[in-house]
Amino acid sequence: MPFSEVLDQAAATDYLKKSVLDHVPQALLFCGPSGIGKKKSALEFAKALNCQDFAARQTGDSCGVCEHCRAIDAGRYADVVLADFLYQARLELKKEPSDKNYEEELEKELAKQQRIKVDTIRDITAKSQQKSAVGGWKVFIVDEAQTMQAEAANALLKFIEEPPQKTVWILLTDKKAAMLKTILSRCQPLQFAPLPEKTVEKLLCQISQETENAALSAKYAEGSVSRALRAEEALSLLQTVPQGPAWPAAVAAALPRTVVAARQQAQAVLDVLILAVHRAWISQAQSAERQQLQQILKKLENYKIAVTRNVSPALTVETALMSLDKCHIELFG
Repeated sequence: MPFSEVLDQAAATDYLKKSVLDHVPQALLFCGPSGIGKKKSALEFAKALNCQDFAARQTGDSCGVCEHCRAIDAGRYADVVLADFLYQARLELKKEPSDKNYEEELEKELAKQQRIKVDTIRDITAKSQQKSAVGGWKVFIVDEAQTMQAEAANALLKFIEEPPQKTVWILLTDKKAAMLKTILSRCQPLQFAPLPEKTVEKLLCQISQETENAALSAKYAEGSVSRALRAEEALSLLQTVPQGPAWPAAVAAALPRTVVAARQQAQAVLDVLILAVHRAWISQAQSAERQQLQQILKKLENYKIAVTRNVSPALTVETALMSLDKCHIELFG
């Protein structure tokens, strides 16, 4: 059954299956780090509510192969809307997929997305008031809900408080504390846990057969597949450049040319360095060495903040790598 495809989230998926059978909350808040199965669980819940297989629905699950299940998987089921940054980018582009250079322009628009905007919320709340296309459950999923502008969150309030019959809202967040208390008070929270390292490794291999070192990337994942993917990219960059006196400058020079892409990769490199230094700090018994590593950690955290601003990503990465010169940090073991 499709809920079984959500790995190592038994507590959350069991609750969702019981909700299908007993009572569907009008608004749910899926909490937990990114890349652990929140979005997949939301879509599986939508499938369980709308599956055409009666026997599957009697178990609180879906068959995964009927017309409705396949349409939800393909993103073409009218009554299930996933409002994420890609959805918002498409709205803002205001072009048809058949238009010239659509994919290239969409990619540029997607790179600009940082917050869920009020126009996006107004778009989906308007859809929530329309009659169901097939007479089943309408499910509206808002990804990165913690990024909603205040105006957007306020625009959503009355719709999650009094939704039409057979309508459910699902908000996904990795920063529950950043959300408006008025939104939190109207949602049933559901906590998702970080994934075991072996599960992350397994999922990495499923996502891409070209994964060179899934086991190493999983060590830097902190239970998140999306973090593992970023770590894999960062580790690849760090390993591609031969180590030596010029290593920091060479790694910095190898960052992407565009500022947005360079900033993203610099953040991924800094995340890897922070975790590696933190592991070294935990294993170090000598107080002097622990203090030195603690100072390096503080510097790396400051560099991570700096790279989100107008500081050069290349200069930040070079400086961060140079700060590791006086201590032995194992990055690839």
